[in-house]
Amino acid sequence: MGLPAFVRIILFRIEAGMLIEFKNNRRLATIDIFRGLAIACMLLVNALPNFELSYPLLVHAPWSGLTIADLAFPGFVFIMGVAAALWFPKHEREHFGDKFNIILRRSLLLIMIGFFLNQFNLWLDYIYNPAAGSSLLDAVFDHGRVMGVLQRLGLVYFWGMIIVWWLRSEKLIAIMALLLLVVSSTGFHLYNAPHPFSPDNNISMFIDSLFPGAAHCYMGQAFDPEGLYGTIAATASFLWGIIAGHQLTMKSAPTFERVQMLWISGTVLFIAGGLWSYGDIISKQLWTAPFVLFTSGGFMWGLGLLEMGLNLFPDFTRWLFTPCSILGLNPLVMFILPDTVLMWLWLLQVNGEPFYPWLWEMTLKDAMDVPLSIFLYALLWTALWLPVAKFLHKRQIIFKL
Repeated sequence: MGLPAFVRIILFRIEAGMLIEFKNNRRLATIDIFRGLAIACMLLVNALPNFELSYPLLVHAPWSGLTIADLAFPGFVFIMGVAAALWFPKHEREHFGDKFNIILRRSLLLIMIGFFLNQFNLWLDYIYNPAAGSSLLDAVFDHGRVMGVLQRLGLVYFWGMIIVWWLRSEKLIAIMALLLLVVSSTGFHLYNAPHPFSPDNNISMFIDSLFPGAAHCYMGQAFDPEGLYGTIAATASFLWGIIAGHQLTMKSAPTFERVQMLWISGTVLFIAGGLWSYGDIISKQLWTAPFVLFTSGGFMWGLGLLEMGLNLFPDFTRWLFTPCSILGLNPLVMFILPDTVLMWLWLLQVNGEPFYPWLWEMTLKDAMDVPLSIFLYALLWTALWLPVAKFLHKRQIIFKL
């Protein structure tokens, strides 16, 4: 038996800006499935117990190139733009200040949650390996990572929403997306004309040295793959998602026409990315223009295929992607919770070895081909989170900012 409505509202409302909403039956299934695919990809590639011995496609490209692992983050950015296209019509009549406050609040919450999530490994290390005379606050000030996935999502969401709000026109939004890519690409070439995308000297690395500084970058390196400069091109990924969202939800067009527009747009971006790749590299770490165009074009095609499947074979498509749909309903939970647990399992020691890869070595490593055992181990980790997502889905609870 379900709880009375007023009891559920009281139980599932948090005043500090995090809202837990009950499922709206009119949610666009295509968005939930696509978002769930991005989450599943993220869970899988993050859960590899050994990155060196894994299948190369499951590991991020070292500098240039494109693998399956490189699709998760841009998938999040893109589908965030698709969902934002549905947000504006719903809030069209709201006061300017109310809309701006919602956008600003969501952006700041993403940035703050991301920052605190970055410090979780320092907190665990402080508990398990306390250093004499040091404090957790000292560790954060000395080498706590400032930027990260959620921080970039927060920045991209804020500037992307402001741009869409200001321009409104789909044509102008597309022009702005191209301009952002031109600006990003030009910066690389002006800063280091002979070798614009050098892993040792590029404009993104230079910006990171100014803020937040090398000590506060990913793994203490001189470069952060989620640094500030890449946010310029990442905002273009968001804008391509906005355009895809407009095409996906055009009420006046039949399904095939909407899908056709997505596929045409995706093909144009593919061609543009191919041409642009003659001058710039395809790099997720730098979030280059060809990377944006290739991934966004592919996502448009994928979105079109999902929409076509949901209209031609609705029951089969929903059944086939049920796990993804469930994961896609609570992206924030599925990003934060598995990541924090995984950090703890890597820090927990067994005979001087991290527990997470130790468990793989004790179970699947010698039972089959090593890369296959790594893949299956990560797949099992991903499957372990389905009951959590299903629990929230069954009670029709969605965690949102």
